[in-house]
Amino acid sequence: MKYYKLKISLNNYEDRLNRTILFKHDNDLDELAFTILSIFNTLAYHLYEFEDDFKKYECEISLREAEEMGYPDKGINTWSVTLDQLDIKNNKFMMTYDFGENYEFVIEVIEQIELKEIYRIPRVVDGVGYGIVEDGKFILEDYLDGKPLEYPLLFIKRGRHTMLDFNSFDLEECNKKLKREISKIKNAYFPY
Repeated sequence: MKYYKLKISLNNYEDRLNRTILFKHDNDLDELAFTILSIFNTLAYHLYEFEDDFKKYECEISLREAEEMGYPDKGINTWSVTLDQLDIKNNKFMMTYDFGENYEFVIEVIEQIELKEIYRIPRVVDGVGYGIVEDGKFILEDYLDGKPLEYPLLFIKRGRHTMLDFNSFDLEECNKKLKREISKIKNAYFPY
């Protein structure tokens, strides 16, 4: 079975925040988006789109909203495109998540590989950094730029406030929760 080895990084912070995954060649861009949103610990609150060197690919909700509002949209639906169908020069393309915060992920195709074992869901093989912060990109960028944070970033885990460590990444834990997280994110975008 053919897989792509992809390195996915936050634009301008490629060395500080990235994941390397194995992704099945015939999965669509929606599946890639759900994977990226999962492995970077998002809450899937916002829309996303992809761009290769020639075209823009948008999620179903974004295309539908543009049509309802009467705006012409030339984007292609992400569910109808696989990695094999992208026009990629220099082995890179982009994904944008949250058009307000404008999180940009650089996706680099490192290589195509053949595996005898079939992974139905993507597999994370390497990574650095915790992930992104919903509606707090400036906080994450300050941290990644080495600026002191004015206050610690807390989140609730198992009913307790826990301090977020931007440097933490657990490969085993990431893969362990991947199937559940992708399913949860998919249901956020496609509840039917």
